[in-house]
Parts: sequence; C-alpha cells; structure tokens
Amino acid sequence: MRSHTPFLAFFFVVGALVVPATAHAAIPFFGPIIPAAYNVCPASWGLVITVINNIISLLITLGIVFIAPLMIAYSGFLFVVNPVNPSGKEKAKGILRNTIFGIIIALSGWMIVDAIMAVLYNPGAAGGTWSSLITSGGIDPCLEVSGSLQQAGQPGVTVVPTGCPVPALSPLTDSLALQMEGGQTVIWANTSPQLQSCVNKFIDKVGGGTVTSAYRPQAYQTHLYEIRDRWCTQNLKTNTNTLCSALKSAISAEVTKHGLSACGAVAATNSTHGSGTGVDISFPSNISHGSAAVLKAASESCLTWPNYSNDAVHYSLVAGCSCQ
Repeated sequence: MRSHTPFLAFFFVVGALVVPATAHAAIPFFGPIIPAAYNVCPASWGLVITVINNIISLLITLGIVFIAPLMIAYSGFLFVVNPVNPSGKEKAKGILRNTIFGIIIALSGWMIVDAIMAVLYNPGAAGGTWSSLITSGGIDPCLEVSGSLQQAGQPGVTVVPTGCPVPALSPLTDSLALQMEGGQTVIWANTSPQLQSCVNKFIDKVGGGTVTSAYRPQAYQTHLYEIRDRWCTQNLKTNTNTLCSALKSAISAEVTKHGLSACGAVAATNSTHGSGTGVDISFPSNISHGSAAVLKAASESCLTWPNYSNDAVHYSLVAGCSCQ
C-alpha cells in the first residue's frame, strides 16, 4: 500500500500556514458590512473603503468557514465510499487538493494586497493588518450635510438646525470606538494583561456573570458622556423647541441604545475603562454585587467594587495584584 506520509505532511504544513494567516486577517468576519453608526448617512470615500474591506473579509470567511469544510467533508465521503475504486479516490484527492490550494490562494492574495496597500495607504502604521490600517483612513465616513438638514440617528454626525441651543455629538472616527458603536461592546485590547484572567476567575467564583464593557477608547468615553450631557444636563429630554426635535429624536435613540435613560454618572475623562483597568459585569438577579460572597470573590480575584452612584456594575483591577 502506498504511504500517505507525504500527503499528511503537506496537509500539516498547509494548516500551519493557514491558521496564523487567518488570524492575522481578522477572520472570521460576519459583519456588519456597513458599520451600524453610519448605515443611513451619505457615504464618503472613507466609508467606501471600509465597506470594500468588509466585503473582502466576509467572502474569505464564507470560503474558509463554510465552503472549504463542506468540500473537505465531501472528499472524505468519497474516500470512504470508494475504498478500492481508483477513479473515485482520485476525484476525492482532487477535491481536497483544490480546496486546500483555494484557501492558500485566497489568503495569499489577501496578504499580498494587505502588504502593498498598507505601504501605499498608510506607511507609518507598519505591523497592522489591512482591516485595521485601511479603514476610513481618518476620512469622515459621512459626507457633510449643509443647511438645516438633520442626519437622524447618526451618532456624532448630526447637524444642529439653526436656533437649537443644544450642540450635536462630536464625530466618531476612532476605529475601536466605531466597533463598539456597531455592537462590539466588549474589547480586551489595550487592557491590563491581568484584567481578563482576573475577571474570568471572579465570574467563575461567583457562579455566573456577563462582561458588558472592558476597554473604552477616550473617543467612545467622550461619546457616552456627550449623550448623557445633552439628554440630562442640557435637558434635551424635556426640550420642546421644534428646532431641536430632530436632534432630540437622534439622541433619544442613542440614550436607549446605551442604557442612559436613568441619567447615571458617566465620566468625561480618566475612566478606568480608558486606562485598561476597569470592567463592567452584570450578574443574574439572584446575585447581588454588594453581597459578602461577591465582595470576597472580587477581593480574591484582584478586583474592587467602587459602587459608584448609578453605576453598580463597575469593577476595577487592584494595582500590583496578581490573580494567577
């Protein structure tokens, strides 16, 4: 019987190459194709570049996560049902070979374009991936709308009609802030190396819980602060000025989206989320944040519960503590 060692070695080498390449390419990607923060605004070139990049990532994801496994499974089926049929076995090998080569070609093409475009588009950001370098490039994803038009529901890009005393939200251009606004609220990038492991240990000790927020770039912290400021401090929620009605509708949607209707405390700067040492954790109704058992578990996991006014879900990492 002919040895399968060369074939297995080939498969192993391909897997070793594909897995890190796939991780580098920020795959799998399942959308949204158009960031939720800008899904109804007039698109600028920055948003076009972002959408093209997302489409490419989605196509590679579909090929690797869905099509390739089906083809590999089909080739395995042909091997099983054709144990002594040479033509059937050759067909199975051909399908498996072509599938693997297709994955290699797709990822190689992605990486080649990544390298070329990263140099041409943003040479000062070497070391990043295409999806992180070639997004909006600092270009406002939405075209400027002049006059008294209102882009309702678009955070940070609303245009205040003349006469409304309440200012609009500042534009969101930070890539991580846009990810969070699009629904990816839990980001562990830029947090303390201890934070995630300590949080996992804490949740395990308590017996359940969900992290709802970890790292926040200052741009996103400012975004939350401005929503709360416009709605609560500047009383847009009770404003009856017709010139502010469109802005009121837009920010009302943001208030609901971010759970700020209670007008709880939101820091403008110096948030522990921004320094990478803060995290928000929600527990089931049968678990109380201030209970002795939870506080003990937090202490054993290098976390403290500041019990901020109107922010009972926040925990901070104890400096210099190790929960390993």
